Order: sequence, then structure tokens, then C-alpha cells
Amino acid sequence: MKFIFSLYIICFSCFISLAQAGYPEPEKTETRLFYIQHSNNHNTYVYDVNLNGKVINQLEPINEYRIIYTENGIKRPLTTLQKSRAYGLIRVDSQPNLFTFRLAASNKLLFHLLVTKNEGAKIFVTVNTRKIFLEKMFIQLKAGLFSINAKADYVLFYGTDFYSGKPAMEKVLMD
Repeated sequence: MKFIFSLYIICFSCFISLAQAGYPEPEKTETRLFYIQHSNNHNTYVYDVNLNGKVINQLEPINEYRIIYTENGIKRPLTTLQKSRAYGLIRVDSQPNLFTFRLAASNKLLFHLLVTKNEGAKIFVTVNTRKIFLEKMFIQLKAGLFSINAKADYVLFYGTDFYSGKPAMEKVLMD
């Protein structure tokens, strides 16, 4: 029993130590799906479900924007470059109550927007074979001379386990 408790404490401590100290958290809203932050600054890329009343907008199911904390938290749309090369979501597939997207920066990870009557809209991803209802991502960028061609060192995924509902965190090392 002591071993299991000690293992839990170690895992929980690692989970806490990977959190981003000093990063602002965007205000939670009823439409919030998830957000992305990175190590270059505290600006945040936000993804909210786009509702017409209580129905998801079929043409544009997700509102994407950024919160620029370096300019007093002003909200602005993604730039054309951000939308087309990095943080924009590209629709891959649509089915009733399920939309599938990928980030413009990568073909490797699929984001599934699931809509249920009981829980509303949620995004889930499969990371390291684990399904997670995603709440936020943190991208640790490699140090370099120019941020234009910034490469990710690793990505942390935070949310809740799809099956158990318990807090979940997964780390993916990038090539």
C-alpha cells in the first residue's frame, strides 16, 4: 500500500512540475473547447464551439482566435499565417454530431469534436494510445535564432481521461 501511495505522489509531483508557472489561463466559458500556449510568450490560441442557439454551426463549428496577453489580453483573430501554417484547425471529416480536424502544423494528430445532448460539445484526442477530452496544450519550442521556423521540442496535453473522467496529462516528444 505504501508503494502505491508513493508512486501516486511521485506521478502527481511530476504532473505538477510540468505545469507552466506564471502562464495566464483564459477565462472559462460555456463554449470553450481547449486552448494552446507555447514557451515563446504567454499569448494563447483559443478554440470555442460555434453555436447558433444550442446548435453547432455546421459550416464553421469552431471559433479560433488568440488572446494577446502582451497587449493587455486583447482578443484578435488568428493571422493568415497562424491559421494556414500553425494554429488553424482544418476539417478532415464530418458526421452527425462528430467533426474531425487537424492542426495546420501537423497531419499526425486528429481532434474530434463530439456533440452530445447531455454533455454538449467536447474535443477529444488520442495521445500515446490514451483518449483524452482536451482542455489545453502546451508546446515547448526549441531555442533558435528566428521564431519564424520554430520547431517543437515536446507537447503536453492536459484534460480528462475519456473513460474514467480523471485528470490526464500526456507528453509527446517531437522529432
